[in-house]
This record gives sequence, C-alpha cells and structure tokens, in this order.
Amino acid sequence: MTNAQKFIDYYNELDKAFAKALGQLEYVPFSQRISELISRNPVVRRYKDDLYQLGNLRNAIAHHSKGGIPIAEPYQETVDLIEKILQDFKNPKRVIPAFQFDVFRVNSDTPLINLLQEMNAKDFSQAPILDADGKVIEVISSNTISRWLFAEYENQLIDLTSAKISDLMPHIETKKNYALISRNTTVYEAAEIYLRKSKEKKSKLDCLIITHNGKPTEKLMGIVCIEDIAEYLMD
Repeated sequence: MTNAQKFIDYYNELDKAFAKALGQLEYVPFSQRISELISRNPVVRRYKDDLYQLGNLRNAIAHHSKGGIPIAEPYQETVDLIEKILQDFKNPKRVIPAFQFDVFRVNSDTPLINLLQEMNAKDFSQAPILDADGKVIEVISSNTISRWLFAEYENQLIDLTSAKISDLMPHIETKKNYALISRNTTVYEAAEIYLRKSKEKKSKLDCLIITHNGKPTEKLMGIVCIEDIAEYLMD
C-alpha cells in the first residue's frame, strides 16, 4: 500500500470520527468540521493548522490525478501525523494512568530533612502541602528550598535538622502556583489548563495536581510538571 493510499484511509476514518462527534449524517466539508470542532475539542485546537493543510493535501490526492495515479505522494512523516491525530482524537491520552504515582506530601510540621531525603531518593521537585484536614493548601518546590537556604545563609542560621516546612512557606515566590485537575483530564486539556492558569498567575505554574474530580480534599493521584506535557503545549 502506498503512502497516498494509507493517507486517504486515515483521512476518511478521521472525517467519519469528526462527523460522529458532531452528530452529522450528511456531507459536510472537512474544513467546516474542523471549524466546528475547534471550540469543542483540544486535539483539534492543537492540530487545527495541520488539519487544514491535511485537508488540502487530501483534495490534491483525490481529485487531481492522471490515469488514477495521485499527483502527490505524502511523506511518511505526514502519514504518521494524520494517524497520530486520528488516534489522539478517538482515544486521547489521559493524565491517569499516565502520571499516576504515590505522591509524597507534607504538612507545616514536616521536617525539611524528610522532604529533602525523599526528593533525593525519588528525584522529584514539588510536594503538595496539606492542612490538618488533608486539603491541599500549597506546593513546596526546590526553588522555594533554594530561596530559604539563601536567606538562612545570609543570616548565618542554616540548620537543616530543625527546619520545618512552615519555615519555608514564607519563601514561596508565587502563592498557590498550581492547579487541580481530575483524573479524566486529557494531556491536551492539561496543557491548555497549564497555559491558561500560568497566564492568570503571570507565572509558570509549578505543577498540576491530579485528584479524582480535581478537588483539593480528595486523595492525590499524581502530579504533572511542564516537562511531562511540553509536547502538547500550544500558545
């Protein structure tokens, strides 16, 4: 099977998937389906420019051929792209189970040395701070620790053994610099939330915290950092 044939097959399947999502039974131009889905689907928003171009390529292959031979033969990268868009539209990757793990959390009385030991052993840079009721109230990051260390160094007061998380909290640069998301959030939605919340805070978020329904009182299921969703970001 040629790349042109593979491309047309993926295109037709994607067009049907778009029509189904829109509840359309009649023929509607592919470009119109894209326009109608942009406001509804984060995968379409992410790839809208590519989708319009892929639609143009399909028209060139399907309608402008000599003797049944397509005048355009897509590169393998183009075939791979439309296949990825199709798969992501039909079955988008979700933050759970993709980023599910046992989240290390702290409270105001947690010794700093405990957090440092966990960060060193498990190689993470953010930890949620919970109140007495188990509700997320803040995030402590390696940047916060660095600012606290410098302040203590200037005052010649560094004592890692007695320091607690409460000592570091005044050194959090941007308060509540995180967002809560539900377990069913797709990676594309997570990327959009990250960008939107970062603009609102005027600061790049430290992380996205995953709970069952995105509520601060629920069990923590995972954390998403910018590095985890970098490929899905679009600004």
